[in-house]
Amino acid sequence: MKNLVFLDVETTGLNGSTDRIIEIYMLKVEYSGDVAEYHSLINPVRAIPMKITEITGITGRDLQNAPFESSISNSIRSFIGDGAIVAHNLSFDLRFLEALFQRNQCAPLTGGGVDTLAISRDLFPKLCIYPEGGGSHRLKNLMYHFGLDKDYENSHRAKDDVMLLVQVYRHLEQYASGHLSYPKAVTHGCPACGSAMLLQAKGTQRELVCVKGRSCSQRLVV
Repeated sequence: MKNLVFLDVETTGLNGSTDRIIEIYMLKVEYSGDVAEYHSLINPVRAIPMKITEITGITGRDLQNAPFESSISNSIRSFIGDGAIVAHNLSFDLRFLEALFQRNQCAPLTGGGVDTLAISRDLFPKLCIYPEGGGSHRLKNLMYHFGLDKDYENSHRAKDDVMLLVQVYRHLEQYASGHLSYPKAVTHGCPACGSAMLLQAKGTQRELVCVKGRSCSQRLVV
């Protein structure tokens, strides 16, 4: 059994080759049960887009005295070791890590990975969309689905997202092993047309409404 390295990065944009990591947080859960963490801001040697600051709260001033990637890439690679990286939308994080290691002549990743986004899509083909969830399989939507919002609703930084990721991973495991259950319309979509459903709360009553709207009038109380 491999060590699991729960990981999240904040970046200057979406392009793994031309954009840069500005924050990384990793939580390593070893086979022995030991837990270790790694966190660092990273100076990207470029301006931080306003949109990124709005999302993360990270400003150029925050990164002025942060280490350059060249000085910490080896420590990041060493921390991961041969562990399996766990991330939500794993391919995004891997693009940035692989580009980082290649630029700095570090050994390539060898431990494989676990994508909680792919697991969610497999277990919940059409997970209902919660009012603030943003989309069926987004990490934030899973947060609401598993009732984790009281502890993680204000998560915007790498560490916050990793701590939420760990809990989502555990809940996905529990569901896969039969320890959690939900109405089928919540996890598999509208029984009439198969589309995802929107969850609406009216006082203490919760109702699922098909995203198709007028073309599908299916409504279910859950």
